[in-house]
Amino acid sequence: MRTEHAPTIQRADYQPLPWTVETVDLHFRLDAEATLVTNRMRCVRNPGASEGPIRLWGEALERVSLTVDGVVPASMQEVDGVLEIDAAGDTVTVEVVTRINPRANTTLSGLYLSNGGFFTQCEAEGFRRITCFPDRPDVMARYTVTLEADREACPVLLSNGNLVAEGLLPEGRHYAKWEDPFPKPSYLFALVAGKLVALERRVTTMSGREVLLQ
Repeated sequence: MRTEHAPTIQRADYQPLPWTVETVDLHFRLDAEATLVTNRMRCVRNPGASEGPIRLWGEALERVSLTVDGVVPASMQEVDGVLEIDAAGDTVTVEVVTRINPRANTTLSGLYLSNGGFFTQCEAEGFRRITCFPDRPDVMARYTVTLEADREACPVLLSNGNLVAEGLLPEGRHYAKWEDPFPKPSYLFALVAGKLVALERRVTTMSGREVLLQ
């Protein structure tokens, strides 16, 4: 059980970040002990903030690789647990690949394993335990999420938004792709994968489009 207390953050000290995120494309290759997360972010300069680097929080994860517009950044440093990356221009694509161990995560924050299934808890600061990200509630982005897992162990793959694609993969695996059209903070991100009972129903929206409600 965690006994340490998080530092108090005063509203007066809360400054806008130099860079924010417009879109997030996440790919999870789910594994009980070595889940690989590929996070592709479209980052833009914040016109309401002073100049500064891209700032990404990360905790209890292994950073496998990081590129900016496909290139390893020449200037990158970690300050008080925050990764700072100098970037040119007003819009860049940052791709971070991380590896995490859901089975070893007993904090119930981030991505963890329970009864053979994968679950997330990202409120208030659990998303930084999944990938490197500006993990603050004022960073609102649209998410696309692809979940890949063993078909037998995880027949149900769920995340935020609308299911837009699914299919079979080699070696007994399968995938599901979810798109959330509405910007949201990282603490609202969620995924569930495992042997679950899924209640499904096809409904027709006001625009006449048929969608699957799960």
